[in-house]
Amino acid sequence: MEIAIDLGKWKSYVVMEDNGKIVKEGYTGTTKEEFFAFFGQVNNPKIIVEASSTVNRIANIFEGYDLTVAHPAKVKLIAQLVKKTDKVDTHTIMDLYKKDYLPKSYLPSKEIRDMRDICRERSFLVGQRTAIKNKIRYQSYCLGIEFKTWTKRNIKMLKEEPKLRLLMTQLESITHTITKYERMIKDAAVEDANARLIDTIPGIGKVSALIIASEIGDVNRFPSEENIFAYTGLVPRIYQSGNKEWKGHITKGNGFLKWTLVECVGIHIMNSTDSPITAAYERIRERRGNKKAKIAAARHMLRAIYYMLKRNQNFDSYLGGRRMR
Repeated sequence: MEIAIDLGKWKSYVVMEDNGKIVKEGYTGTTKEEFFAFFGQVNNPKIIVEASSTVNRIANIFEGYDLTVAHPAKVKLIAQLVKKTDKVDTHTIMDLYKKDYLPKSYLPSKEIRDMRDICRERSFLVGQRTAIKNKIRYQSYCLGIEFKTWTKRNIKMLKEEPKLRLLMTQLESITHTITKYERMIKDAAVEDANARLIDTIPGIGKVSALIIASEIGDVNRFPSEENIFAYTGLVPRIYQSGNKEWKGHITKGNGFLKWTLVECVGIHIMNSTDSPITAAYERIRERRGNKKAKIAAARHMLRAIYYMLKRNQNFDSYLGGRRMR
C-alpha cells in the first residue's frame, strides 16, 4: 500500500493506492490519531510526503515506518503544473514515486533531529540574549552610564539602576536557560562519535562540534567533498557564456552550518598558527582580503571534517595522511 500525503499545518490531503488502484483519498487532520483513523487497517504502508516545515512532525508521527521525503524544489521542476491544488500535488507525488522519478530529500534520524533541535534552539536564545544586551547598552548610553565588559561589578551596577532592572532580569533568565542548553549539548557531544572526532580540531569546542555533526548528519550521503561544500554554501556560483566563465557570490546553502564553521575558523587561526588551515587563510588574505580568506579557510576546515568522518580519523591522523590543498 502506497500513501501520498500533501502536508498542511492543520489539514493534509491523502491519496491511498494499492497495486495502482486508488483505494481512498481526501482531507484529514495532521495528527497521528486522524491519519491512522483515515488509513484504517493498513499493514506496513509506504508513505510519501513532500519536505516542508511540518516534515519533522510527520517524521515523529511515522517513526519506524517506510517514509520517503520528496525534495520540494526538484519536484516542482519535474512537474510544472498550471493548476496547483492539494489534490493535484498529492497525485503528482504518487505518480512520480511509482515511476521512480521522485527526487528524494534526506531525512535525518530521530537522534540527529533531536540534536539539531537543541543546537538551533540554543542558537536562537543566544541571538535573543544579544538583542537584550544591545538594549541594555543603548539604555545605559541614554542614562550616561558607560561600561565596556560584562564583569560582575558592572552587572551589579546595572541592576541597581531602576530603568535597567527589568532588562537585567531578562538577561539573567535567558543566560541561565542557555547554560542549561549548553550543558545538554556538551553531554550529547561526548556521546556522539562524530562530534568527538570534530572536537579534535583546534578552535572547535563541544558545542560547535555537535552543531556541525548534527547539521551534516550522515556524511556518506555526500558522494564527494564538492557536494558537502555546495550543501553548506561554501562554493561560488559559476556563470558561463560561450568561452567566458566567471564566479559570482557564494551560494546560500545551510546558513547555520556555514556561520558555525566561519566562527570556528576565526578561533582556529588565532590559536593554531602552524595549522594548514591557518596557512591557507594567510595566503588568501594577502590577495583577497579577510572576509574571502575566512570563507576559503572554512572550506578547508570542512574538507578536513568530511574526510575525518569518512575515515573515522581525528584531526592529527587526518593531517598525517593528507596534505590540505
